[in-house]
Amino acid sequence: MNRPPLGARLILGTLLGVMITACGNATVDAPYSVIVEKNVPAEMRDGVVLRADVYRPDAAGSFPAMLRRTPYSKNAGESPDGFREWASKGYVVVVQDTRGRYASEGVAVPHDEAEDGYDTVEWVASLPGVNGEVGMWGGSYLATTQLTAAGLAPPSLVAIAPHSSYTRRYDMVFQGGAFYLSDGLGWNLGQAADVRRRRAGASYEERDGPIGLSDEERTRLRDEWLWHVPLLSLDVMDLDELAPGYSLMLEHPSYDDFWSTYDVGLRHDRFEVPALHTTGWYDTLLRGTLGNYRGIAERGATDEARNGQRIIIGPWTHSSPTLESRSIGGVDFGPEAGMDYAGLLDRWFEHWLRGGDSSVMDFGPVRLFVMGTNEWRDEPGWPLDRAVPTPLYLHSGGQAGSDPEDGRLEWREPGQEPADTYVYDPADPVPTFAMSGYSRAPYDPTPLQSRPDVVVYTSEPVEEAMEVTGYIELVLWVSSSAPDTDFTGKLIDVAPDGTARTLTDGILRARYRNGSTKPELLTPGQPVELRIDLLATSNVFLPGHRIRVEVSSSNFPRFDRNPNTGAEFGVDAELRTAEQTIYHDSVRPSHLLLPLVPPA
Repeated sequence: MNRPPLGARLILGTLLGVMITACGNATVDAPYSVIVEKNVPAEMRDGVVLRADVYRPDAAGSFPAMLRRTPYSKNAGESPDGFREWASKGYVVVVQDTRGRYASEGVAVPHDEAEDGYDTVEWVASLPGVNGEVGMWGGSYLATTQLTAAGLAPPSLVAIAPHSSYTRRYDMVFQGGAFYLSDGLGWNLGQAADVRRRRAGASYEERDGPIGLSDEERTRLRDEWLWHVPLLSLDVMDLDELAPGYSLMLEHPSYDDFWSTYDVGLRHDRFEVPALHTTGWYDTLLRGTLGNYRGIAERGATDEARNGQRIIIGPWTHSSPTLESRSIGGVDFGPEAGMDYAGLLDRWFEHWLRGGDSSVMDFGPVRLFVMGTNEWRDEPGWPLDRAVPTPLYLHSGGQAGSDPEDGRLEWREPGQEPADTYVYDPADPVPTFAMSGYSRAPYDPTPLQSRPDVVVYTSEPVEEAMEVTGYIELVLWVSSSAPDTDFTGKLIDVAPDGTARTLTDGILRARYRNGSTKPELLTPGQPVELRIDLLATSNVFLPGHRIRVEVSSSNFPRFDRNPNTGAEFGVDAELRTAEQTIYHDSVRPSHLLLPLVPPA
């Protein structure tokens, strides 16, 4: 991006402000009255017209612009009142329907947003009343529209604020090779009504506004689709008509060019702008957000980009936090857990777009919430250099699958110990607790531990506070009677009174044990090592608390069920049971790998 450094821009901005005032423009102090222009057309490089609503201050002069690109309707989510508030503070706010969505033309290809993003940024910068500088904000898909655009370095983009993002698009659709079934269905059902209207030939005026399926139809379709097998059999459902992007995802169960085309991480070295990243420990896109922060901070194209990355991780889910965001699933993280996110965004863009108070940069660059002690802490980077990956080994007398007291976690390596076994039946999967919309929850999984297909290993109470902050990995030595199957893991904090809180979890489809690009079936009965990604956390196990690991082979409907047949993904209607074995001996030492942070 060919623009002056920040200091020069601030001087230039001051001079321009003096010049504008001298000419009789922009003399009205905020808050401004707001003018709204509906469905303003912008022509993309291929001639397709996208439409946006523009909220501008009712004043002469020029202002920085705030851009928000969404597939969920520019009239939904953050209400027009919110956009008016931004405009009243002296921004030209542009909210655009992405390609093929609502009032915009073209065909929607999910996450193919880079070129449209670049073109829209430059179009916004050229609008009357815009001073040529543009910021972007939003979460989830709206974070994608920022990051993909920034990866092409549009000259007029100055700063972004992505909440909850991915580094690899594949990882928000598949985790460890298992399909995010409930979230995938939910997202596509959310697009279904607009798809239906568009295919019926509705005009853009008729499409301009959010509309969803009726609760009855949504519930009916979701219940049918969740349990339907084979996943790729669409002829008996309305799926292909209502959610064409869903089948496209299912046709690419391995990481390939279909996914890499949209990867943010492959373009970190092209980023030229500062970014305020936010996410939560219970956000499904936690790993992606952490990866984007680190990748741009290390490899960004300019000093301003590398030094301008900030990230905040709180005890939150996928949704943007508020001051009231202090509890999830009945777990209260204390009065400091919430955050005035709207106020933070205000200060972020006031600094970068108008040269305001720089104190918004005076943290971290990593700010994280440590659960257990429930306190915020700043760190110089991620992951923490001082965290020491430390193995905590699985032990048992061979009865951990039937006796929860038999499975143990110990710091000593195992000797000769009998393995634990259980049977996984995809017709009776382990149910997902407390999950919605790309979010997890700190639920108490104890009721599940009476199931014969849930194997539990628990430590002795810790004597001193023990902090775990960083990426978590569960290393299992296993075998199965099936040519392909799944293994799941959960990390749990157990209080002295027996109440338990899930910290993080993960899954691995065995055929992807050597990577997401190279599926390789099991040899039934032959032991293999699986490394299950349990994402990341920050938690202090307080004195008297115990560490627990829960192992099974399903987490439904969060993930699809592995039918245990070894067939190609999504084509099998047959479901088979699988006999699973977990080894923990001197040759095959299954263990939990914890990033232990030494006491200060």
